[in-house]
Amino acid sequence: MNLVWVPMLAAIAYAASILIAKIGLTRRRISIRDYIPGIFFFLTFFSIITLPKLGHVNYSTLFVQHNLILVLALIIVATVWNILYYKGLSREKVNTTEGIIILMPLMTIVLSWLFQPEVFNAKIALSATVATVLVGWIYRPHKLIQFDLYTFMLLGAVLLMALENVLAGQILQTKAISPAALYTLRTFLLFVIFYLYYKPSLLRLRLKSTLILALSGLIGTTAMLLRFYGLRDAGITLTAIVLILVPVIVFSAAIIFLHEKMKPARLAAMVFIGVLIIYATFTNYSLLSHK
Repeated sequence: MNLVWVPMLAAIAYAASILIAKIGLTRRRISIRDYIPGIFFFLTFFSIITLPKLGHVNYSTLFVQHNLILVLALIIVATVWNILYYKGLSREKVNTTEGIIILMPLMTIVLSWLFQPEVFNAKIALSATVATVLVGWIYRPHKLIQFDLYTFMLLGAVLLMALENVLAGQILQTKAISPAALYTLRTFLLFVIFYLYYKPSLLRLRLKSTLILALSGLIGTTAMLLRFYGLRDAGITLTAIVLILVPVIVFSAAIIFLHEKMKPARLAAMVFIGVLIIYATFTNYSLLSHK
């Protein structure tokens, strides 16, 4: 069970990265043209730092045709979802964004079973579905979500995020490339693509905007590296299960550190979500131990 802390930390860092990105795009009003290449510059910078210790690559295995196709597919999927995600994030409210992104773990689990139907488990499916529905109930906005172009962009981004998780999990489980090396390769290629496409003027950014990009890059790199290590070591299903806890972590932090009040019904739902995640986690470990 000691592998659970990796996706758990990824969930915490991921929640923080959403908030920092929203601040950069809305309050600092950094344009998409500058924000996307800028954030990928810092993501590349911080990921490269990890390579001396964590950048193992088995080239003979990586250059097998099947693995190269998976890497290419991952780059294409990551490029598209990042464009959709940041454009949607720049226009939607934080609660709308988080309300949509809570679907990503469940989508990841479903897609992983489409790729590997032999590992489908009804108990995990039911637990993850109920937990996601409860998270959606806790996170429900005071007003109904308005489905506009940017909402659909976020929905498309979340579906492609889930697909990237599955592709990354399949690549990493071949042991052809370490999570740090795969993430650095992916991030560097995306930086090149976005820089050539947007032709940004990064040198004209104000210091505060640059610092926000750097902070977002640091947190984003941490979140994604932890997620990639979780996909390799804990598996796709377990990592996705734990990521369902992202909103619960945010709520818990608000109660503990900000002394916010929580209605008994929501508190009970949070406890039940925790129970469901623990149950699904033990079920997943039981299945792995019998392989």
